[in-house]
Amino acid sequence: MSIFDVTIGAKSLTNDFDFIVSEFYVSPPEPYLVIIPVTGTSDVIDMTESLSGDIEYKQRKISIKTAFAKGKNKAYSQYSKLANYCHGRKMPIVCNRDSGFYWNGRINLDSFEKTFYGGTPIISAIVDPYKYEIQSSMDQWIWDSFSFEDGTIRNYYNIAVPGTITIIGRRKRVCPKFICSGAMTVTYLGNSYNLATGESIVPDIFLGEGSHVLTFSGSGTVSVDYRGASL
Repeated sequence: MSIFDVTIGAKSLTNDFDFIVSEFYVSPPEPYLVIIPVTGTSDVIDMTESLSGDIEYKQRKISIKTAFAKGKNKAYSQYSKLANYCHGRKMPIVCNRDSGFYWNGRINLDSFEKTFYGGTPIISAIVDPYKYEIQSSMDQWIWDSFSFEDGTIRNYYNIAVPGTITIIGRRKRVCPKFICSGAMTVTYLGNSYNLATGESIVPDIFLGEGSHVLTFSGSGTVSVDYRGASL
């Protein structure tokens, strides 16, 4: 098994700062509940999904426990380097035990306790409720970060039109971007929408969990920029 490690931005806590990661914890997703009591009754009106048509979630908290065992003097120096690099900044976070996804949020260095061998920095972050796929459908595929348990190979680039693609969606509802070589039409769930040359989105096309079939008519090529996200 590989060494437990976390990457913040482009830097590894282990390889770049010599911190040993002992714990990576993400708080459970907490839904925004909109529940209105009906006066004088035991009933309630649940309007949780009324605004967006789906459940929305609050920001989550990540806690990363680390240790430094190469001496107190160097521990202070490395902690300062880490603070200069990420404290207060909004950055992507990747745990190598779940390397197909990244979390996006603001980093905070919570504490630094001295030990006989060095110190134990604790890092936290307030992040989006969803973790995002490392690669969008427009990125060149990299097998190193691919998860054979729940990874999805996405090849939605330069699709010949007329043509059909099936997008496997994740939990977060996403409005994909279409990049068209010329004017064309896309059909989804029996409804057709005009796409202009260049980049565009269709506000009525939101892709959540499951299989989504998009049929393109006209001529030219189309690329679909989609990045899945899970809780």
